[in-house]
Amino acid sequence: MPTNSKTLMRRHLRFTRYLPVQCTVLSPDEIEPRPLAGITQNVNAGGLEILLPEPLPVKTLVSVRVTHGDPVPGHIVSVGDGIPTLLGKRFPHGVAFEEPVEPSLVRQWVSHPPKRAHPRVQVQFDVAYAQAGTTGHGTCLNLCQGGLFIATDRPAEPDTEVMLHFKLPSSSQPLSVRGRVAWISGAEKDPVAITGMGVQFLDLGPSDTTAIGTFVDRLCAEGSPPDFS
Repeated sequence: MPTNSKTLMRRHLRFTRYLPVQCTVLSPDEIEPRPLAGITQNVNAGGLEILLPEPLPVKTLVSVRVTHGDPVPGHIVSVGDGIPTLLGKRFPHGVAFEEPVEPSLVRQWVSHPPKRAHPRVQVQFDVAYAQAGTTGHGTCLNLCQGGLFIATDRPAEPDTEVMLHFKLPSSSQPLSVRGRVAWISGAEKDPVAITGMGVQFLDLGPSDTTAIGTFVDRLCAEGSPPDFS
């Protein structure tokens, strides 16, 4: 079964994307289903490759949920040695779906969300972000009340919580905002893609919400170029 499953996975167009995934272990040895938070490395209609915090035996039955989609049943077809990441040691796993999913679902996984709850504008200002005791720097290229995109050569991994420090243009008031990395780009070696990360704001306070919302509304009123990223 493992060999055939791997062959099936390779028959489908594969995308390199780093997306949050929940892998639920369905082994009969477990008292109850056990979820493990992971990150995808590659995805296609036949299966995916994910990094998990612990190794699972080959043939283990699992259910995987990519981003916020529906669970998809599958089983482990390969497991590799642990590798160091920003979140600690992670083990690469190959997962074959019990039945291939629709290609349209894969495109939905790998595409950036087409619908946003807040207007987003193009900007350019410096951002510092801290996580796990380290600090990185980048440039914010677009902004809304829900989050921002930071161009950086060292994006944090999806689902990582970061502390953002920045000043809005024309404002002297520094903002410190907690966020979660929703997705990253540039790892697929696409010469057009900008390396960076999309960060969702968490627990945005009233004053920060007002400051960011007022700034975005003003740019929209002034006819800021629309964001197509």
